[in-house]
Amino acid sequence: MGVGGGGAARRTRRGLLALVVSVLLTAAGLSGCVKPDRAVVAFLLASDRADRWTEVDEPFFRARFEQTCQGCDYLTYNAQQDAGRQAQQLDEALEAGADVVVLNAVDSEAAENLVLTAGDVPVIAYDRYVAGADWFVSVDPEEIGQLIGESVVDRVGKRAGVLLVNGPASDANARTIRSAVSRVLDRNDVRVLAELDPSSWGAEEAEAFVSENARLLPRVKAVVAANDTQAGGVLQALEEAGVKRSDYPFVTGQDAELAAVHRIVGQEQGMTVYKPLPALAERAADLAVDVLAGDETEGASDYEGVPTFLFAPVAVGPASIARTVLRDRVYDLDEICPPELLQECEALALR
Repeated sequence: MGVGGGGAARRTRRGLLALVVSVLLTAAGLSGCVKPDRAVVAFLLASDRADRWTEVDEPFFRARFEQTCQGCDYLTYNAQQDAGRQAQQLDEALEAGADVVVLNAVDSEAAENLVLTAGDVPVIAYDRYVAGADWFVSVDPEEIGQLIGESVVDRVGKRAGVLLVNGPASDANARTIRSAVSRVLDRNDVRVLAELDPSSWGAEEAEAFVSENARLLPRVKAVVAANDTQAGGVLQALEEAGVKRSDYPFVTGQDAELAAVHRIVGQEQGMTVYKPLPALAERAADLAVDVLAGDETEGASDYEGVPTFLFAPVAVGPASIARTVLRDRVYDLDEICPPELLQECEALALR
């Protein structure tokens, strides 16, 4: 399998790391990833703008890593959506002796330089693709875009008018999602009345965009938001524009944030895309341990030249909450159904 961006050299580095760890383990009579000078894995998060990063991804990654790599050291950083800060945090992780870096990139293109900075240290790109990384663990962005687009068409029909809120162009996954959404909409003659290419995944730009296009709202059947944080901004703008909740357009999202699940139960947001986040985080942790121990890792596919493990996303609407985020224990029933949503939860047979 070919790996772009100096793939041969990076494969050699992986082999050297595996050899060193293997020798240390054998000499110490140990098993797993434990080695005399303590193996170190660093998990670099892009931000905490979406609740999932600090409340689901990182805790599940940490728990799995600490369970399977006892005696190893774990470092975690959060760049607060600042690419320069993430570069500094990578330097700190390397100085602290990181043997493997798990990178949730702020900016996919800027992160290519982070891979180069890592040098001999293997890099696992997490959730967001980075060219030249040693591995990529994510949910298929093509499928995410298809699910969002198909949900819109199923709900509002062909030739409907929509507002389109994309993810930032600096995120390679966002570009793939946008292309997939656009193909579905184009195929069904859905008319994009206005489109936003924001600088981030935040709510502020999405809210401002909808407010600026308030004159179009009578013709808008759906607002295609690329993630749940943006969807929150969209709904805030609709409320401020005086749109009745019963007249809200169909609003999409991604990540199955708890706030979005609440909005779906309350019939404000139409759908979100659920990523099996616990499985995603645990797979990345297992991969980091495998790389440390020099174990063979099977089942990877090729994604733009990088060995990849892709998980399938699921569209979540009112009827599928129980078999997704509830079944996978991302949230419990009390979290999904607070007192103010008790009646709505009973209507959905969640209570």
